[in-house]
Amino acid sequence: MVSWSRMFPGLPAEVAQARAFTRAVMGGHPLAESAELVVSELATNAVQHSLSGQWCGPFIVFVDAEPTSAHVAVVDLGGDTAPTARPLRALDVGDDHGRGLGIVAAMSKEWGFEPDSFGLRVWAKLVTDAPS
Repeated sequence: MVSWSRMFPGLPAEVAQARAFTRAVMGGHPLAESAELVVSELATNAVQHSLSGQWCGPFIVFVDAEPTSAHVAVVDLGGDTAPTARPLRALDVGDDHGRGLGIVAAMSKEWGFEPDSFGLRVWAKLVTDAPS
């Protein structure tokens, strides 16, 4: 298993760095693009909706990859509300926000969140179509 983590400042520009980190860790893995997109959505939420972004505090990206699966997570300083995925079909085409966790849910076998000693961990498990 490949397992990496990295801390980033809670700034909007750091979301691109979190994507690049995920891409580098995943290399040629079949789930690399999916993991990169999911981390992008989770990191964006950390910056926009948690104390990490409000205080320019850190968020941490975790990437664990196995041959037919990947587990990614973003831990932030937490916020006032629990993460909620809105169904993508319920969104208006003109909506600029609200798609992130819907995308995460659609791309993941499962996703969730839990308290962490640092704040809140939001995670997703991705799997390939290959037999396990």
